[in-house]
Amino acid sequence: MEQARALHRTRSVRWGYIWALWCAVFWGAWYLPGTAVWSTPPFVAMSFETTDEFLLAAAVITAFNAVGVLIFLMLWLVLLEKLGEFWRTIKRFSTISKWYFLAAIFGGPCALFGSYLAIGFVGPIFAAVAALLYPIIGATLARLWYNEKITLRAAIGILVIVGGGVAIFVPGIFGESTRAGDLVWIGYIGGAMAAVGWGVEGAIAGRALDITDPDVGITIRFVAEVIYWVFLLLPAAAFLFDAPVVPVVLATFNYWAILWLALAGLTFGFCYVSWYKSFPLIGVGRGQAIGALYGVFAVVFLAVFAFQFPNWNFLLGLALTVSGGFLMVTEPAEVVEVVRSPVKKKTLQASRVRVRHHLHMKGFVLRLLADHRAGLWDYEIMQAVFAEYDRKGAYWKGEIRATLTDLYSGALVEELEDQLDDGRYFGKDKVLIKFRLSAFGEERMTETGLI
Repeated sequence: MEQARALHRTRSVRWGYIWALWCAVFWGAWYLPGTAVWSTPPFVAMSFETTDEFLLAAAVITAFNAVGVLIFLMLWLVLLEKLGEFWRTIKRFSTISKWYFLAAIFGGPCALFGSYLAIGFVGPIFAAVAALLYPIIGATLARLWYNEKITLRAAIGILVIVGGGVAIFVPGIFGESTRAGDLVWIGYIGGAMAAVGWGVEGAIAGRALDITDPDVGITIRFVAEVIYWVFLLLPAAAFLFDAPVVPVVLATFNYWAILWLALAGLTFGFCYVSWYKSFPLIGVGRGQAIGALYGVFAVVFLAVFAFQFPNWNFLLGLALTVSGGFLMVTEPAEVVEVVRSPVKKKTLQASRVRVRHHLHMKGFVLRLLADHRAGLWDYEIMQAVFAEYDRKGAYWKGEIRATLTDLYSGALVEELEDQLDDGRYFGKDKVLIKFRLSAFGEERMTETGLI
């Protein structure tokens, strides 16, 4: 039993780090199409003699990037059979979806737009290193807002990873700065926007991810960003500043621009999927820190596909980033298994409302536990979810187990007891766990209208 329990704990934490590492891979890959699109019509033919023209180009590219991401994420939900979950979640705007809409402001018009400004006004190397500061912001906010545990070892790991990213990019930054021109300050502002925006977004999204599915949550976040760009920001630029938005948008519909923007949407979309999936399992701070390894992958992809080979500083940066990541992933699993410090105990009150139909699945699980204060076994929760949503099969068994792992890692539920599966539910010798709602879980449910 002890061996099975330790394996279950280790596997849950490991998946959090795996998702964060995939985020770093896709994010590093995004810098290739994100940079290449500037060399395609209509952007390559623009003179950029004025700040307005450059800001317009960056806004159009960012808007197309968001649309591309949303297309791939909707296809992803179709493949995962989660479109129904998407509609059930987005309809709860006043209590849940509003947090994703707020996160989109910081992640899109602030961070992604700022990153494109940094790429265009200074260069991709500066843009990449500027954003490396975002884990420090995200970890700090997560600590202040959610009491997320950041051990001394994790904090040192974050700083070492950031230092490794700086070492990788410093020579390139100096080279880019010498040719940036008089408008270089706009690029520096863009870099700061990227670091602050992505750091704040992660902390805000963590609130909604407590009680929603990560795949659904990231899709709602990009629905919000597309709305901002297509229906608010670009029309405002056209009418208030008399910018030629429509001609630039129409000119962007050419083969090479759409190809690079589609690749940007693909890589950025699955970067975000992995990013959001890591947060409930290992916390915002750790997820963002491992995601910051994108600096290493960006250099690797540039070397393989753009033949821009690294200098000696890459080896130094690689050693530092790997060391920082190693410090974090080798923390004992029991340290990371619940990523938030315990909240003050209080007496749980009886649920005021019975479980309602048409809740999103994670909300349904929480309501189920709220109505069974003595706790439920995970297989009992599985059977209730299968009956409520007409699901079956190994895939959905795994999804329910993942949901319960997310809730436990976020301290919304507590474990009461466990035993070994005899093969009837999840597989022979798998750990079966009895859960109950925690005081923090009830608090979060109250805040999000689930109670």
